[in-house]
Parts: sequence; structure tokens; C-alpha cells
Amino acid sequence: MMFEQTSEFIHKVILLLEEYGSYQGQAPYTFNEKLSISEVEKFESAAGVRLPQDYRDFLIHIGNGAAAKQQFPLSLSHAKDCMDSCLQEEIGLEYIGRPFSADTCNKAFQNEDDLVDDMDDDDAEEYFNQLYRDALQGTLTLHHDGCGYYIVMVVSGESAGQVYYIDTCHGQGIRKISDSFAEYYLKTLERKILERRADLDRNDKFECVITQVRLGGNVRDLTVTKTKLPYEFQFEYFCPSDFAREGERTELTKVQDRLVVSLYMKNVSFSPLDYKKLDKSVSPPPSQPDKSSDRHLQLIGERSEHIVIGQVRRLFKYDTGELAFPLYVQGLEQEILIQGLDIPDLSVGEMLEIRGRLCGEVYQITSPDSRKKTLG
Repeated sequence: MMFEQTSEFIHKVILLLEEYGSYQGQAPYTFNEKLSISEVEKFESAAGVRLPQDYRDFLIHIGNGAAAKQQFPLSLSHAKDCMDSCLQEEIGLEYIGRPFSADTCNKAFQNEDDLVDDMDDDDAEEYFNQLYRDALQGTLTLHHDGCGYYIVMVVSGESAGQVYYIDTCHGQGIRKISDSFAEYYLKTLERKILERRADLDRNDKFECVITQVRLGGNVRDLTVTKTKLPYEFQFEYFCPSDFAREGERTELTKVQDRLVVSLYMKNVSFSPLDYKKLDKSVSPPPSQPDKSSDRHLQLIGERSEHIVIGQVRRLFKYDTGELAFPLYVQGLEQEILIQGLDIPDLSVGEMLEIRGRLCGEVYQITSPDSRKKTLG
């Protein structure tokens, strides 16, 4: 493809994808087949709308959405499926061509129970069903973030071209996150690259062997034993390329597979971290812990929720500006990366107790038959 035949946006995307590809290992960020101009025009005709030019260019020159599950952006067909699922009914493409209203969308998805206090149940149900239908018209879903969170692009109405984050389940309404698809996509891709750079040198990597696997769709809880320190613990691994429910089989992360991983705990809305500063005079847990009593890495939840005790030995920030620091857990002889937790006056040498979800980044899987798989 010749750069001079494409827009500046597509030119930048191609360069960034090439750079991102150099950090991905053997799990690349791939796309569905590109659409022809006539295929895009056929979709636009059925929907009664012209798609924003930057998004049209993406479909024609890059691809019809990302190929893997849980990627951004969705294909046109997957975007419609997400809308059908959210509305719990099948809609026609003409729905996308009706004008979008930010006020109507906010009214539908913010907590306003008092609006239906004087209605009976049937009237209230019909009122909300119609409100939801009106709320999402004129939008195209770019990503489903799970738990009722969507990233959508407006394609019809005064806000056409803008990108919004919508919470359809928890009463937070909508939030504009970008003026255009091009602006948002470039920022997303640049952040992926920055995070990937940080991943390569963020905290300790270590080897372990899987002793138990609990599947849960795109996530799974892995119980592992460290190879250099015979200590068993559990962590959660997000595996978007390998969807498998509990009771099913998976070729990735099986019992007896050997992993290269790093551990992290991240403060996010759906899984917040709680912390407590400990007296600096308190000695760190011993290097050979008594599992029956030591709480340096205690499982407290049914899934991978832990209490972790450790010492801050260094501080740094990602290039994205997000505060992150490795917490050295002496009993585990391992660093755990803590992300997004705002601790006032944090300094090297602090002893912390942190409660939250323990997750792991998997870099390599080696099956007992020595066939190797590398994950990005």
C-alpha cells in the first residue's frame, strides 16, 4: 500500500501497527478482511447514513474490525450483534440512521427511578424499553467492555463522528471520550504501545507450573507452584483469545503446563484495591513462610482476591503517566506490580498491606510435550 494514496490518519495507523507488531510475539493484533467501497456503500444505503470519513477509511484500508475476540474495534456485523444483545431484540440497520441524542441517552442510563414512581409495572417496563430503544439509535458499537459498558461512535445527528462511553447497567450514563474515531483510535493504539513497552520491563518474570485451572470464559484462575521456590498460590489470567467456560476444555493453560509470568494488582472500578500502611519497623515476612499462618499472600475470596504484604523497593511511572510500583513480597521472593493506586507520600521502604484481585501476565506456555506457545 502506498502511503500517498491514503489519508494522514491511515498513514499513522499503518506506522503504529508496525511498531506495535514488534512487541506482540506470536499473538498479533489482526484484522478482518478489508471492505470494498461498494460494500461500505451498501451498508450505508441499508442504514440510511454515511459513516464518518475516518471510519470509512479504516474499513477500506485497514480492515472490517479486529479479528480476535474482545478487540477494538468490532466488525460491522459484530457491532450490530452487540446492539441487538443490549436492546434484547433484533433491530434493522435503519435504526443506526436515526438521529442520536445525548440527552435521551443519559436519561435512559442514569439513575432516575423517580420517573416511574407513579406508573404500574407494565407501563414502567414499556416506558424503559422505549427509552432504551431511543437512547442508542444513531450509534455504532466499537467495543463491548463487558458488564454493560460500551464504546460507541455516533453516526447520525448533530454529534455524528463523536465517540462516547456508555454505562447501560450501573446508572452512570454516558461520557464523551473523543471528537472523532481517528482521534480515539490513535490514542488507543499509542497507549497499547506504551503499555507493551512497560510490560517488557515492569517487574519480575518467573517460572511456575500449573496445578489447577478454573475456567470462566475469557478469564481463568490458575493455581501454580513456583519452580525455584516450592510455594503454591492462585492468580487470575485474562485470555481473550481462548474463550472456555467452566467444565469445558482448553488447549491453553492446562495442568502441568509450565508458565513464564509476572504478577500485578490493578485498581479499577470493577476491582478496586484497598491498602494499609504498616509500621516500617515491622520486619518483612520470612523468606520461607509458614503457609498456615503467614499472610504475605493470603487468598481471601472464592476467585483470585488476596491480601498481599510487601515492601516498596522502587517507584516509577509508565510513559502513560500512571503511577505504578513493584511491591516486593519477601516470602514469595517476587515483585508484584501495583497499578493505579494513589497512596499519599508513598516512599521507598514503605511496608504495605494491599487487598484486591491478583492477576498475572503470561509470557510463555510450555506444555509437557515441550511444544511452546508464546502469548503477547
